[in-house]
Amino acid sequence: MNPVEANFHLNFIQALENAQNQRRRRLGYRHIRDASNPFEMADRKFVKLFRLNKEAARDLIEEIKDFIEEPQRRDTVPLHLQVFICLNFLGHGGYQTTVGQELNLAVSQPVVSRILKNICNILTIHLLPRHVRFPTTDEHVRRVKDRFTEKFNFPDVIGVVDGTHVPIVTPTIDDPNYPAVAYLNRKGYYSINVQATFDADMILLNVNARYPGATHDSAIWEVSTINRHLRRRYLEGQRNTWLLGDSGYPLQPWLMTPITDAAPNSPEAHYTKCHVRARNVGERGNGTWKERFRCLKKTESYIINMQQQAELFTPALCCTTYVDFIMYLILKIAVTKMMKMTIMTTKEMQVTYFIKFICDVNILEEGRLVRRRLVEILWNRAENRIG
Repeated sequence: MNPVEANFHLNFIQALENAQNQRRRRLGYRHIRDASNPFEMADRKFVKLFRLNKEAARDLIEEIKDFIEEPQRRDTVPLHLQVFICLNFLGHGGYQTTVGQELNLAVSQPVVSRILKNICNILTIHLLPRHVRFPTTDEHVRRVKDRFTEKFNFPDVIGVVDGTHVPIVTPTIDDPNYPAVAYLNRKGYYSINVQATFDADMILLNVNARYPGATHDSAIWEVSTINRHLRRRYLEGQRNTWLLGDSGYPLQPWLMTPITDAAPNSPEAHYTKCHVRARNVGERGNGTWKERFRCLKKTESYIINMQQQAELFTPALCCTTYVDFIMYLILKIAVTKMMKMTIMTTKEMQVTYFIKFICDVNILEEGRLVRRRLVEILWNRAENRIG
């Protein structure tokens, strides 16, 4: 055998050995992953890692199972471990590279990235419409109103609306679709302004996460589906239902705001005190799911970039029961392109703004009448309790 043939055979044998070693490593990784069972952890450690108790995690895995395709490869990460990888990443706001190492799952960063995208898309596309719903039926509306009356003695409230900023990495300054200036909020950092609506028990009823951080809360409210829905109900004659919002929102017959210049010990001051106490549900709700799911919180260690926000998720608060958890969990951060403005002539713009001005004046006056009646109702209740 000449030296060339010998060298060829030697290289061939070495290539076979390398392929066999690589296959053994893949099988070893798969064995490590398949043998990993986080359900065997202590309860406290399990909740610390995944922000859910074991019962909630099992129910979540069962519900996701309906939307997962059968694996085509033998080395596919099992579904339950995919869910745990996703929950661990969302709950801690860490880097993708460390997730597999922390859970001892032998999973690379690209695999973690694909798992996050797949699982979060299932949560937002399939489970969000099923579990996060604004009250539209008479039974649901009555149930929400009763809870606000029981807890805060504030009548006919079907939710509390509040905005919160989810930080992102600084966008490209000259990006034509996502200009950085649109995401710079009043607090001085880049974010998405998320509008969330909660009931009296901090259950999420609706979320609007489409607008950049520089957008004011009132502007998001103006174009929101909830505003249109409540306006339509009001025009149809259902005029005993409203949300609560802070002073950054416009006063409307279906959106009650505080009276910021109320005199001390006056009926208006008592109304504002009751309003603030009930509205606090929204602030606590936003704060709670940010604390639970650190990927939403502004920290020095990690901030989600805009591409991840656009393609993946906004998860939320973990609760002790599965139903409550899933109502909080799935908030999709969908950064869309800037709204295209319709080009109008000067005359058309004048007519449009005039009509809008007249409508807004009428709505403001009707909102003041509704709020004045509420002030009287709450003051009379307070006097009756004292008497």
